[in-house]
Amino acid sequence: MSELDLQPFLALRRHLRIAHHIPGRIRLRAGPSIVKDLGSIDGKSVERVLAALEGIRDFRANPQAGSVIVEYAPGTIRPEWWETLIHGDEVAAVALLQRLLEHELAPAVAAARGE
Repeated sequence: MSELDLQPFLALRRHLRIAHHIPGRIRLRAGPSIVKDLGSIDGKSVERVLAALEGIRDFRANPQAGSVIVEYAPGTIRPEWWETLIHGDEVAAVALLQRLLEHELAPAVAAARGE
């Protein structure tokens, strides 16, 4: 698998925080400063990735509230991964994301690339 550019993820995660989380459902809040980094995100790729993720059951964004609700299968996507990906230090977040991209999320990456 060729190297995936993680810079958009790193740029966006700085604007996110976990507002509420129970295993299987997480609400992420985005600060207003996220708007400047959204231009680098391909919305169609995000939709393809989410559709390909076996553990994602539902994904709803509320732009007016600046929040996203993700319903997921905690047996597939471990609840503690969210804390690392959103609030963990950058080295730990990148290491986890790279591992996930190579293994658990490989089908979603292929879908995002249109493979």
